[in-house]
Amino acid sequence: MVKRLLFFLLLLEAGNAISQTATDTTLHQRKIYVVSGMGWGFALGKTKEVLHAKFSSNLGLDISLDNRHYFIYPSLDFLTFGYNQQVHDPDYAYDLEEGRSNFYILNLAAGVRKQFEQLSVYAFAGPGAGVMVEPRAMVLPDQHKVTIENIVHVTPSMRSGMGVDYKLGGFFLFIEGGWLYNFRNIQDRPVNVISCYGGLKTDVTRLGNRVSQALGIE
Repeated sequence: MVKRLLFFLLLLEAGNAISQTATDTTLHQRKIYVVSGMGWGFALGKTKEVLHAKFSSNLGLDISLDNRHYFIYPSLDFLTFGYNQQVHDPDYAYDLEEGRSNFYILNLAAGVRKQFEQLSVYAFAGPGAGVMVEPRAMVLPDQHKVTIENIVHVTPSMRSGMGVDYKLGGFFLFIEGGWLYNFRNIQDRPVNVISCYGGLKTDVTRLGNRVSQALGIE
């Protein structure tokens, strides 16, 4: 996956060097877009034994640099999964099935973009960090109750991906696919997730400029 992404980045960079059109100059230069997407995260390999996809979302900023072909992409993934416990936890008498697990991952990626009039193709990669929330079943037989307790783990991560967006007025429609790897395992299994998002990118460049002026930042 990483080798394919690097190959794709090289292709985009080669395309940027070979052909630069007049339309490139108008859409992605010193621009800031708020990225808001909805979709799913699909576990891969052994991760599927623990996690299965539920509706998820992400929020980020697409920050174009002076060179319009490059951008910074900080984002926050809100990933939700169905959860089936595979490794017994000695602190709890029972294992949990059909629970819910949440990942909150902050990513700081950089990317390259190639624009074809109103359509753009882009790729990105970068490190991240976040928390994984695992549920546990606490059985209280004297009270005839079962309560869900959450265990939180902090993990570094890596995220890469590709996407396309299309400009409509003051915003973009986008579709994006990404690969997330957490360096901390879940239930003794590596965490590999493919995320698929679709949504809007809204131009907030003017607002950003006003904030910068108010703070005295040129």
